[in-house]
Formats: sequence, structure tokens, C-alpha cells
Amino acid sequence: MSTQEVLCSICDRPLADGEPRYRRPDGDVHTQCFKGPRILVVDDDSLLRDLVAHAVRRNRFCQVDAVSNGHAALERIRTHVYDLILSDLRMPEMDGPALYRRIQIECPDLARRIVFMTSQVDHYAQFIREVGAPVLSKPFPREDLDAILAHMVGPTRAGRASK
Repeated sequence: MSTQEVLCSICDRPLADGEPRYRRPDGDVHTQCFKGPRILVVDDDSLLRDLVAHAVRRNRFCQVDAVSNGHAALERIRTHVYDLILSDLRMPEMDGPALYRRIQIECPDLARRIVFMTSQVDHYAQFIREVGAPVLSKPFPREDLDAILAHMVGPTRAGRASK
């Protein structure tokens, strides 16, 4: 009986039996290929988008991509694997709820890895209750962002270094 060879989803080279590896949504990867969780920040406010992306890059072992709208987010999602999406709810062209519905259809597993950001929690209250996704209420303190990230993708650089 032959065993099927498992390939690293990043480099496409075989993973040896018993070899240390990281589990990713798109499959297992070699430890040397893993560059940290990949996060997509989606917000039409360039200042907030850049601040959130910078905070995540600086304090965590993460790769961060940032886009300004739901259409651009869908394009990124179609070509990259993300461990987490931080998305504004109120955006022109395609808002957060529309993006969420498209993700549910195209990448249902990813719908469980979305955190919404909004200054209009009351306006989106019904949607937020329906989907049950975590929400950061703008303006949010850095500690709230850190708590969500710790829960969704793991500890900060300092937290890992001290273990």
C-alpha cells in the first residue's frame, strides 16, 4: 500500500514523516517556509488601515497586506491564504457585510476568521449578531487590537521570546 506524499503548500517540496511543520488553512508547511500568520486589513480610511497594519507587523510574527475596499479584498483572498481578516464594516462600493457574504460563498472557512472594525456598532448591530464575528469599536485602544490578535493568531513577539 503506497502512502501519498504530502507537499508543503508554500514551496511544493515533500514533507518528511515526523518532520516539524506548521498547519495552515491551505495545508501543512515546512517550518523554514512559514513566515508567520498572514493578515489582511481592509479599510477605506488610509490612516487607520496603515496604523493597524503597522501595529500588527511591529508586534507580531505576521505578514500583513492592506487594501482599501471589499473588491480589492476579494482579489487578495482569491490569490493568497489568510489566517485573519480585519475589515471595516462601512466602506464605499462593497461594504463589510457584502464582503462577508461573498467570503461565505467563495471561502466559507475564512468567514470564521474575520474581525470587523466599525464606529457604527449600533447601525450594524443586527448584522453583527447574525454573524457572531468579533468587533473592534472604532476608535479602539491598541490593547483591544492586541487581545483580538492574541486570541485569533497567537502571542506578540515579546510573548514568544519569553516562553
